[in-house]
Amino acid sequence: MIPAEADEARIAIVGLGYVGLSTAACLASKFHVTGIDLDPAKVGLIGQAKAPFLETGLQPLLEEHVPNGRLECTTSPSSVSDSDIVFITVGTPSSMSGEIDLSQVRSASRSIGEAIAGSTRQPTVIVKSTVIPGTTRSVVKPILEQSSGKTCGEGFGLCSNPEFLREGQAIRDTLKPSRIVIGPIDQYSRDQVLSFYRSFYGEQMPPVVETSADTAELIKYSSNAFLATKISFINLIARICEKIPGSDVNDVARGMGLDPRIGPLFLQAGPGFGGSCFPKDVKALVEYAKRLGVEPSILESALEVNETQPDNVVSQAEKMLGRVQGKRIAVLGLAFNPNTDDVRESRAIPLIRKLVDKGAVVGAYDPMAMEGAKRELGPIISYSPNAKACVKGTDLVIIMTAWREFQDLDSDELTTLMGGRARVLDARRIFDPARFSKAEFTATGLGRLSN
Repeated sequence: MIPAEADEARIAIVGLGYVGLSTAACLASKFHVTGIDLDPAKVGLIGQAKAPFLETGLQPLLEEHVPNGRLECTTSPSSVSDSDIVFITVGTPSSMSGEIDLSQVRSASRSIGEAIAGSTRQPTVIVKSTVIPGTTRSVVKPILEQSSGKTCGEGFGLCSNPEFLREGQAIRDTLKPSRIVIGPIDQYSRDQVLSFYRSFYGEQMPPVVETSADTAELIKYSSNAFLATKISFINLIARICEKIPGSDVNDVARGMGLDPRIGPLFLQAGPGFGGSCFPKDVKALVEYAKRLGVEPSILESALEVNETQPDNVVSQAEKMLGRVQGKRIAVLGLAFNPNTDDVRESRAIPLIRKLVDKGAVVGAYDPMAMEGAKRELGPIISYSPNAKACVKGTDLVIIMTAWREFQDLDSDELTTLMGGRARVLDARRIFDPARFSKAEFTATGLGRLSN
């Protein structure tokens, strides 16, 4: 059972990506936490209280809880043997077919089972990784039972407990989640998980949705797929607005968002969704639905709009320049979102490749994601040390990430840097057009008819 005093409980977290490490850093405020990852370089950095990736608020927590011993990290899965709660937070990437790759989940389950085989504790294993419905019940459970020699509900508890963390805001979302979804396999895990979260959140306990493990897993996929579809929907509306004189997708989104049945969130037109979650999760749900004999046409359309959105950005650039061949174009923003250095599925990457294929001379800058972009793009473009150096002497600037640094750019300075005639394609709609009304400065955003 979870000890009466929260400080006495021991937590293990297997997988130290942005979900696992952010969760570990937050839980260390009340529990002793052991983080486990097979990457020795990552474990070494965390052991020095250094965040291995950019995540708002993570570094201060590491600096507090690593030195005081409340957060320890290791590459040895055997350390879960004396834990009360064991989280599985390993990655679930897409395979070539789009289906979910469960190899890391299987490996983690096997290692946990072997570690608890000789333990006198009765730990609760919580599957927080994003997995298709049925994984906790039909994949994790039999592996744990076989490798531990114990029975679920007696020797250990097992529960699906998906995360709903936004990359770049994972610390905030861990500390103040909108809801907790649990799908216990057995009564023991249900009691333990609820006791654990009550110990952590106290009076700030968020709403709890208790359901079957399969349904809990589906809730995560459904949430991400719906939000991704909402993004693709408004981007499709933006394309329509670009054909209508005087129409602006921001006005459309505002008019829609005031309807309480719709709401304003995720109605910001832009270059499309990216990152480690939305693209792979929608693809996985598509493949899962097809296996069940369900035609996921809405989800496939959402993916199609997203895949073609960089083409729409290129089309807008061609309208502004006449052609992009031989033109010098600055791309500001390489991370898929601000406040992260993650370039996975960033829409800036395919955009740049398309511009280069059309003969444009492209330079790029991002405050945090330069190294990741260099690994993706290599030498096909030039890389600048700051935004001003990137835009100097260019024919067009394309804003692809809503970093505050880019919002603060001054129109007069941009005009001077770009040789007296500035053109900005604001793919993230971060600029107020009224700021850029001078004749020598042209700024347009997606979802508006270009001048």
